[in-house]
Amino acid sequence: MTESQLEAAFDAVGYSILYEKLKYKIWVAFNWKEDDVDILERFLSAYAFEEDEEIHCNEFLFHYKIYKNIVEKNHWN
Repeated sequence: MTESQLEAAFDAVGYSILYEKLKYKIWVAFNWKEDDVDILERFLSAYAFEEDEEIHCNEFLFHYKIYKNIVEKNHWN
């Protein structure tokens, strides 16, 4: 996934503000090039992120990696 696809995934589910807060950190901290944008969009749709609650990059990536692992292990692709 490219950086523009990453941004589009956040935009598609209404998390543009969250992306703006985390964009540089999550792009640098994780190898998104090998990930499927569909899994990210489903993760963002399944989780509720509140605008007024602070979320850190590591916390976001922790939840995403768990979600991704569940999807892949159960062949929900």
